Amino acid sequence: MNKERKKMKFEILLERYFTNFHRILLLNLIFAVPSAAAFGVSYWLNYSILSEPNIFISLLPIILLFPFYSGVVAVVRNIARGDEDVSVFSTYLSAFKTNFLSFLLHGVVVYAAAVLSYLSVTMYIGLLKLSWFMYVLLFICIVVVVFVTFTVYYIPLMEVTFQLKKRFIYKNSFLMSFGEFKNNFFATFALAIVLAIFFTVTVFCHSVTVLILVCAGFWALLLPATGTFMVVFFIYDGMYNLITNKENRKKELEERIDNGGKKVEHKAPEVDYSDIDISTLNDPEGYIYHNGRMVKQKVVIEQFKRRQQEMGQQDE
Repeated sequence: MNKERKKMKFEILLERYFTNFHRILLLNLIFAVPSAAAFGVSYWLNYSILSEPNIFISLLPIILLFPFYSGVVAVVRNIARGDEDVSVFSTYLSAFKTNFLSFLLHGVVVYAAAVLSYLSVTMYIGLLKLSWFMYVLLFICIVVVVFVTFTVYYIPLMEVTFQLKKRFIYKNSFLMSFGEFKNNFFATFALAIVLAIFFTVTVFCHSVTVLILVCAGFWALLLPATGTFMVVFFIYDGMYNLITNKENRKKELEERIDNGGKKVEHKAPEVDYSDIDISTLNDPEGYIYHNGRMVKQKVVIEQFKRRQQEMGQQDE
């Protein structure tokens, strides 16, 4: 009997993307509604109030759209990790309601990073004529921007996947921008292909009207969810394994004692999760942060149900 050939990474990517293409389209259309409002506000401020484009106003949609982007990340995460029958509407709305304030904060941080990155790069480009050393500073600046971009990959994904304190989200995201460099590179390469297709199409637009329609069509039907999918597909497994296995590896080292080649397992006492509000757990496969450790929500829910059953038996 022949063994089934193991699928390559890019085959899995294409399979999951095109199998869920109708969900990608629907997700883009949902996100297009707040996008139209955010870009409209930016355009109005730029041309009606200031009479010319301004980088601070042009990038303002980042803050306005980031809370809505939480739903995009949550739906795309489920698709990218291979979940079946992903419910676009319910997942989107749940993520939006749960993460609104957190993503608003992240939006401010990403906005500040984007503005500073743009101003830094353009400043050094303008100073290139002064000295050759400016080329060195420009190169360093670009490298910093690249790793800031890698950090931004992880912030929204980590927020919708784990219940972590903000400082741990930023710390882990920053560390993974270096530690997961290979996955970050592939994610960027896949995202670049999507953007290259978009820009190639815009080259053939010979009028401003057609260009605007093409850009609007790509944004409404393709770019946000597709670009997010490409990034999440490559970084999710590495991020998930690093966060969830960090404490597991430590526990395993403590529990396994090498005794002349024979490993002795020591069973740890059951942790009490009764202080956790069970009503806040809405993703059994997700994790929460409890007393310095990552705990699967499913474990907490099962312990709660087991104790409810024990209390019911005692009452009888």
